[in-house]
Amino acid sequence: MIRKTLISLLFGVAACAQEASLDRGGSLTVQYAGVKVLTGDSLLLMDANWKNLDGARPEPKITRREGVTEARYESALTTLTKTLTTGPAGVEVRWDIVMKPDPRGASVELCVAIPAAVLADIKPTGKTHDVQRSQEELRVSSVLGEFTFDVRGSSAPWSLDDMRSLEWSKAFRLRFAPDYDPATGLRATAVLRVKATPTVSLAFACLDVGGVGNRGLRDDVAADGQGGWTDQGDNDLRLFAPGRHAFAGVPVEVGERAVVLQGKERPAFPADSGSIAAADAKFARLYFLHTTAWSGQYREPIAEYVVTYADGQTVRVPVRYGVDISDWWGAGEALEARLAWSGNNGNGSATVGLSLMRWQNPKPDVPIRSLQMHSLNLGAVPVLLGVTGLVAGQLLPEQIELLDAAFADRGDAVVSTKDWIPAPIAWCDGIEPGSALDVSFLNDGPAGKYGFLGVRDGHFVFEKGDGKPVRFWGTNAALYGPFPTKDDAPGIARCLARQGVNMVRLHLYAVYEDTMIAKDGSLNPDSLDRFEFFIAQLRENGVYSYMDLNDGMFYDRLVGRALPVGNDKLKMVSLFSRELIEAQKRLARQLFTHLNPYTSLRLCDDPAIAVYEITNENSMTMGWGSLAERVPEPYYTELRGLWRDWLKTAGKPDRDLPETLGDRGSDEDSRRFAAELQRRYLEEMRGFLRELGVKGPLCGTNITFTLGDLWASESMDYTNDHAYWDHPNVSARPMTYTSRPSVTAPAWTCHMLPTFARAKIRGKPVSASEWNYCFPNDYRCEGLPIMAAYAAYQDWDSLLFYCATGSFDAGRWARFHDAPGILIHSQQTDPATWGLSQVSSLLFRRGDVSAGRRVVTLCHDPESIWGNRSPLSRMPFLCALARLETVLVDKPVDAWPMSVAKSADPGAKPADIYAAALRELGDTRSTETRTVSDTGELIRDAADGILTVDTPCTQMAAGALAKRDEIGLANLSIRCETRFSTIAIASLDGKPIETSQRLLLTAVANARNADSKLEGGRIESMGKGPVLAEPVTAKLALRVDRPDAVRVQALDTLTGKRVIPVTVEVRDKALCFAIGPECKAIYYEIYREGNAPERPRAAPFGRILRLFRRDTQR
Repeated sequence: MIRKTLISLLFGVAACAQEASLDRGGSLTVQYAGVKVLTGDSLLLMDANWKNLDGARPEPKITRREGVTEARYESALTTLTKTLTTGPAGVEVRWDIVMKPDPRGASVELCVAIPAAVLADIKPTGKTHDVQRSQEELRVSSVLGEFTFDVRGSSAPWSLDDMRSLEWSKAFRLRFAPDYDPATGLRATAVLRVKATPTVSLAFACLDVGGVGNRGLRDDVAADGQGGWTDQGDNDLRLFAPGRHAFAGVPVEVGERAVVLQGKERPAFPADSGSIAAADAKFARLYFLHTTAWSGQYREPIAEYVVTYADGQTVRVPVRYGVDISDWWGAGEALEARLAWSGNNGNGSATVGLSLMRWQNPKPDVPIRSLQMHSLNLGAVPVLLGVTGLVAGQLLPEQIELLDAAFADRGDAVVSTKDWIPAPIAWCDGIEPGSALDVSFLNDGPAGKYGFLGVRDGHFVFEKGDGKPVRFWGTNAALYGPFPTKDDAPGIARCLARQGVNMVRLHLYAVYEDTMIAKDGSLNPDSLDRFEFFIAQLRENGVYSYMDLNDGMFYDRLVGRALPVGNDKLKMVSLFSRELIEAQKRLARQLFTHLNPYTSLRLCDDPAIAVYEITNENSMTMGWGSLAERVPEPYYTELRGLWRDWLKTAGKPDRDLPETLGDRGSDEDSRRFAAELQRRYLEEMRGFLRELGVKGPLCGTNITFTLGDLWASESMDYTNDHAYWDHPNVSARPMTYTSRPSVTAPAWTCHMLPTFARAKIRGKPVSASEWNYCFPNDYRCEGLPIMAAYAAYQDWDSLLFYCATGSFDAGRWARFHDAPGILIHSQQTDPATWGLSQVSSLLFRRGDVSAGRRVVTLCHDPESIWGNRSPLSRMPFLCALARLETVLVDKPVDAWPMSVAKSADPGAKPADIYAAALRELGDTRSTETRTVSDTGELIRDAADGILTVDTPCTQMAAGALAKRDEIGLANLSIRCETRFSTIAIASLDGKPIETSQRLLLTAVANARNADSKLEGGRIESMGKGPVLAEPVTAKLALRVDRPDAVRVQALDTLTGKRVIPVTVEVRDKALCFAIGPECKAIYYEIYREGNAPERPRAAPFGRILRLFRRDTQR
């Protein structure tokens, strides 16, 4: 969402939802239920004729800390400190006023404006001033809510003034008027606490939905057919408090139970709600608080409301997906409905939301007797929580306008690229050798020069190296990606190396008709030739290859006969079908023993092919659909036979194969069976590959559905997992996406990281072979800093971005020649993600972020493994506080943190679990809104939405940087005006920033293709490019040795050449300079005079126009 205010501090998601802000001028705004109720404040020292004596007040200095914003003004006569504090109890504003004596001074007034429509229910009394006056409380009722203005602690009374009759005002105001002495001046304190609860106005009638609800807001056991919400366990709405709420100015009563109806994913749920009584009231409008689990087709109805009038007539009101209602996951804004509430699901793994739909009754003069919700039983599962009727004729026109304005004031806004800058990112050569964008010095090529990769003390090491752990920063080339043309392959390899890459995963190389597997089951010679040439080019540039195997293939060609079902239906089957296992071995035998003519080595003998993976995102415990859906006949019958054989061997009574072997809906026996079957497959394939001659480390699968997957991979050389932030819904038409930052999530949550932490087994390296902060999320510039910094803190071994090219361009590198745009997954040319590769690779590969000193061991005993109970499910925040590792043990372990997973109260609040963990860890630096790594280098401030990384050689700030007046790192101070961005600086010579001869500064925000069509969470068109980047505007101060000898140049985004000199000055021993749109850059080189490969040149506007030409990529 794009908020219009500088600071928006939301709290009290139940009955006291308020937002308060101070803009850059320090002016106060307070909203309640989405409606502005206080709209500015002013302080005046006036003479006897009411003339202001103090002139225009200068812009304030604004500082912020947790939950507190302070604005300080100083003028000729006045010093004012305004402090805004937000919290669960409401909003508090404090004005500390000091005024100098002035013989002309007669009176002082501090006034806070209230729009007339907010208090339109108050009848005129004939007086304008002192309608109420108190030094304790002022109370007013409004159609929006019941307001208490607590003014205790003020040095003089406050008044409520009704200025509606005055032409210059036409509003209400709160007024604080302390006595002013012209001889001595004034010292005064004004305090205003705003407390609000939903209205009890008779204009609204909240209907009893809870009384007909069929499921609670909480679900303790997934897929058991009982409990509440959508039967998905703690992926529920337990954190939403029942009671009376206010949304967009409308009160809504939410009960203990909701109406949850059937859909494709929940066919056993009822099709209709019970009848919801409306008491024959005449309603002008109905408001529906509802949501859906799983998605539907855009603009197509997924449900309907059947409204029954007192005269027996009915009206059917369609509920259209994406228009009137949205999927609760992602908290997206529907086209016409409002996002009424957003928060976290029960386990903190996702941001979720509820929509408020407004329906204009076509028959407001006819009483409504009842209404009912009916599901159309499509893909989505509709959920209704509350219904409110607006009684006809009860509100004044201006009050209706107020409600309409609140409903129209959406939280999202159209992103304009009007003032954005061209920002092409290199994909094939492009980067000038030796420029500040060339970090290929990190690679010691050719790849393989230090022998095969091995494992020692839980990390990757080279057999002929110095024994030090090696980390890999890289990307994926998927589908056609492993087969670039021979014209492009050398430039691609050089470009990736210059962007800091030392590993490329070759993924999904056998899934297309014309890629690796020929029709007769042999290897396609043309594809194989390009594949091996690409490997050789990567090798030459110090880039290692990561080799997949069973990630999709033409099994039928490999077995030499037509199979009963299509190859795309055989993923899970390939883990147990003897015929398909032999097919995988055939492919491995042909490919891995083939002599690469460009290296004169068999692939299995080439140490530049560093690691291998047996199967991709494949597991017998896979929870995506039922077994019957994932295992077609005749293989389902084969699996049933294996199940019954397992039961017999284990001495268990015979019974049917469960519907799923995954976490939800399975039992301990079925999970054991699945894990043992999977372990047998992985160990067979591992033994085969070793016999074949494969020497690099092997992993099993790369996704952990249950802890049984870890157990099954215990004998593998390294572990692996995948995770995505805000992955678009690519099945919807049009495709949809959510746009939310992860850095603003509550401190007790931690997204992405727990997935990989769960896979880290003591003594084994761990790889993140697929991860992404997905385009077109508008906040994805946070992604690479978060992953690089915390992966280094966790001391993980490999980060492979997904991806350079794959999925929506089928991995065709050649498309970049004519269509260099950003696509979902294909983000090689995305400034907001891959544009940060250089600084992120420097941070991660050099180990600039220290590994955590505090180590927490997760000891998974049999009860935890087969019950699939991990502490990370309830304590994802541990990833930010300590280095985590897992051990699999035989004996029971009940000590903390395992006790949290095993015996903690299932109703415990996540915030309480977090607070208890801080006490257990002895962590006194982290707070309820901020996590601090035990090294002190990583701080995530959830309240402000900012991550800082502060090390000697790399420093970063990512998130809502404009929320703070200044962000201070050890060497870099930032005053940023861009709403959400990342600013990062890294030493290029490995020396501390303070003494480095050469630094790279990267400043990125959002990025899109110039021709993309992205509106309201819908992807109408991703576009083809060119790529535009939102320029970052900031004032920076860099503390370095001898700053007077340091220069700054904006760099050509594509090549890294110095193109625009940036004006610098030295103040307080710091190098000060500003960046912004005029620099037309996201990269800046900071260097000492004399360390200049080329002389600065004039601003190359003609050059910028040429950046999109094809020949600049060659």
